[in-house]
Amino acid sequence: MENKVTIYTIAEALDMSVSMVSRAFKPESKLNPEKRRLILETAEKMGFVQNKMASRLSMKPIRIATLIYGRFPAYYDEMVRGIESASRDLSDYKVVSMLRVMPFGEYTEADAFAFLDSLSGEGYDGVIIHGLYGAEAASRIDALSEEGIKVCTLHNDILSCRRLFTSMSDTEVTGSIAAELLDIFLPPDRRRVVLFSGNMKSLVHQTLTFSFIRHASQHNLQMLRHYATEDYPGEAARMVREAFETYPEIDGLYISSANSEPILKYLEEHDLGDRVAVIASDVFPELSAYIRKGIVNATIYQDPYGQGRRAFEGLFYHISEGRAIDSIIMSNPQIVLRSNLGAYERWKREK
Repeated sequence: MENKVTIYTIAEALDMSVSMVSRAFKPESKLNPEKRRLILETAEKMGFVQNKMASRLSMKPIRIATLIYGRFPAYYDEMVRGIESASRDLSDYKVVSMLRVMPFGEYTEADAFAFLDSLSGEGYDGVIIHGLYGAEAASRIDALSEEGIKVCTLHNDILSCRRLFTSMSDTEVTGSIAAELLDIFLPPDRRRVVLFSGNMKSLVHQTLTFSFIRHASQHNLQMLRHYATEDYPGEAARMVREAFETYPEIDGLYISSANSEPILKYLEEHDLGDRVAVIASDVFPELSAYIRKGIVNATIYQDPYGQGRRAFEGLFYHISEGRAIDSIIMSNPQIVLRSNLGAYERWKREK
């Protein structure tokens, strides 16, 4: 029994994060004294011997590479912080992390695929991938898997490939929350809404879109049109102008990606903030300003930090211990309003 007790086991028993349990065994780490005492006492009762934490020192390092092919730094920087945090917390267990961020626009998809190809034969045990979609991405994942490399997709799933799991937000719930919030904010006689989505090659935006449209109908919202901005700010600026020229009677907007600033800027410049209800996505400084001005009624936080942490931890514990892992690890979407915006901003800074 003792051989099976790990910090993962203790974390599950206490309903705590693996990183928190790990910090309890590091005297120099910052941790609430009561939590440290509880963790250490629980570990002793479960037969956990601390020197087993160092047992990996006699083994070869676990090497995990991450590719972030990112469009919006405000979003992918949070995922990077989550990955780096998990990597630091697991550094005592001989895990080596190599993280490559390739901003969209500075690099092409071909560059990103070439980077994945370069990992072949380099001794990596796991790879985390964000920002690539479709059949070509699936073929690269299958090629890595053929070498025995475990692959996790981050913030997006890629179907029909041999990825081990995906770490993402619960998009079905997110779409339903957005529709319900517009139902709350809009009066019975003003129900005309428009959806601005991101890259429709992404399964995330496909499921967000279909979920929102389905639930909008259930809430008797009149869906005027869906605009796919493909995550290009220039397209978002053009499309919001076209939307209000075509449908000047728009009552509500749902912006399902971080590509919201051009849309919100248009609303502000045309004094539409008081007339149009807006549901946006995530929490970042540019968006926070519009929430405080009252132009955005609510935003739905998808926890990119947590998605990144869970991706790295999941790969590590599966590779190091053979621990089973769910095919999809979901983060719970959370509603952020002007009233609790400050609390979310503080929480993000403290992570």
